[in-house]
Amino acid sequence: MPTGTALVGSLSSLLGQAEAKSNARLASKDLGKDAFLRLLTTQLKNQDPLKPMEDSAFIAEMAQFSSLEQMQNLNKLMEAQTQFASLSQASTMIGKHVTLVTPGENSETVKGVVSEVRQVGGVTKVVVGDKEYDASTIQSVTNVPTKAAG
Repeated sequence: MPTGTALVGSLSSLLGQAEAKSNARLASKDLGKDAFLRLLTTQLKNQDPLKPMEDSAFIAEMAQFSSLEQMQNLNKLMEAQTQFASLSQASTMIGKHVTLVTPGENSETVKGVVSEVRQVGGVTKVVVGDKEYDASTIQSVTNVPTKAAG
């Protein structure tokens, strides 16, 4: 008889143990789908042959994994749509006169015409003059007065 320890038990308990160890080592690292699949494969390879994993348990765990993966994909899509909506909304300010207040202890009021809108690290920025400002600091937006034809 082999003397090695077999991995027997539910995948949930294995994931819980792996996640606890992972959290202890790297608090900011999430258990990814590759790690999940490695755990599942290891569990299947080392299961007790007299008590194999039941089909229903395997199907339930795969369904949970599939659901988790779809939620992650949906989250990424929603983040991208939010960034696009923010950029799209800010783009309507191009050519408009804005007043904004810079954050911090040395805050200042800046007035000028928006010449460009950018996404920098997921944050929408507007360019007024030659400087870039966070779009969330804008206090007011007005049309630039047109010159009267004479």
